[in-house]
Amino acid sequence: MKDFTKWEAMWDAYNRMGEAVSGSPASICQGIGVTLMMVFGFVGLIAVAVIGGMGGDPEKSPFFRLTTAIAVIGGVLALASFVLPSHNDAHVSEPPTLSEQIEGAWNLGELDDCENMGHVLTNSPKLPKSSLEDGDWKCVAYADNQRTEVTVHIKGDKVGLYKADGKALLAKGKD
Repeated sequence: MKDFTKWEAMWDAYNRMGEAVSGSPASICQGIGVTLMMVFGFVGLIAVAVIGGMGGDPEKSPFFRLTTAIAVIGGVLALASFVLPSHNDAHVSEPPTLSEQIEGAWNLGELDDCENMGHVLTNSPKLPKSSLEDGDWKCVAYADNQRTEVTVHIKGDKVGLYKADGKALLAKGKD
């Protein structure tokens, strides 16, 4: 079985593109901004209901003006967080698919026609593209001008490739 932790980490990073890196100035600015917008926007709506219900004009109320101003400041902070440099780079190219990663790890020409073998824990009938789901998939592998039926076995962050007779195929490099 080969460790695919680094491959999983590449997809996790790719799927979080555009998000603020946790603990960064962008993340903090975004959190404060969204919180201010939500809290003071809600308080402003309550002010409209209460002041309007009492027959007054909410737009003339200093309390309503204050809550609106703070909510707007929150919106500005949330938007400003997107220009801070601590966001994940949105220009990162998509990592290899699981099939491509397996092809490279086992030096295959192609891995095709993968179908789930009915393992209870598996959610998809086809080999996942960008995640590791525990289970077994029967596939056709092409290498050195030969076609071989193989089983892709995934357990946690480990992936194994097995021949029809149950013998493991060794991945190139470290296992």
